[in-house]
Amino acid sequence: MDSKRGGAPAPLQGNYRLGTSFQAVFSVAEGRLCGHEALARPVDGQGEALRPADFFASRPEAELVRLDRECRRAHLARFAALEAGEGLLFLNVHPAAALADRFAPLEVLDMILAHRLAPSRVCVEILESECRDEAALAEAARAYRGLGMGLALDDFGVVHSNIDRVAALRPDFVKIDRTLLGEEAEAAPALRRLKAMIGRLHEAGTRVAVEGIEDARQGLHAIEAGADLLQGFYLGSPAAGLEVAAGTGQLLEELLRLAGRGEPRGATARSPGDPGPSPGRGSSRSCSRA
Repeated sequence: MDSKRGGAPAPLQGNYRLGTSFQAVFSVAEGRLCGHEALARPVDGQGEALRPADFFASRPEAELVRLDRECRRAHLARFAALEAGEGLLFLNVHPAAALADRFAPLEVLDMILAHRLAPSRVCVEILESECRDEAALAEAARAYRGLGMGLALDDFGVVHSNIDRVAALRPDFVKIDRTLLGEEAEAAPALRRLKAMIGRLHEAGTRVAVEGIEDARQGLHAIEAGADLLQGFYLGSPAAGLEVAAGTGQLLEELLRLAGRGEPRGATARSPGDPGPSPGRGSSRSCSRA
């Protein structure tokens, strides 16, 4: 991971620093930006980027919980410093940290309010990881909702993010694992499976984001399968800021046209240097909960 894409790293903590990057999330119905996912960018004492998955996997649970909250504080501070609109912020939370959060809801709320953000603009994204107590994880989900926050489930289709967890947590959003849009996605059976999966999630009352969109083919297939939200390098790489690259609106409009969606709602503005519709600043309406 390129640490230069992250925000200014936090002060040195032990032998590492934590930076923040943001990746845009787009609404298919609105044809525009609706929020960002915050991504941790750890670097070592020499400024070398560390692979986030390895960095967190190597930590014992107690330290993992502390690091998880440290990341959230850094993400919230960076987001609040950059964002003047109404877009959603998707915050990754490890299941172990979620279990701890249910005992400290006011601490979680203060973490958000300290940056003058409304809890409704924050969506907790439960990571695809093993949880020692799924019933307690459901309690944590209820606690987040009680604070007015949204809930998302990451990497659906992997071992631990399954339909049972969806039924227990009742998330507002489910993000489908990017591996389901691999090379096999060219095959009609794979597209039918993806469409069936999204349909089942819609029946469960959740909106569906397909992440890992790396080219137009994958974006088109996701839209045709019924995705509500899109995320991936094709529409925007993780970056230190929240601005959308010029031309992204045109890419999104073309995907929607090819999928037979016509001109999307909210795609009328223009951004400097963008010949197509501007994804613009996101709004919580674009990423409204199911």
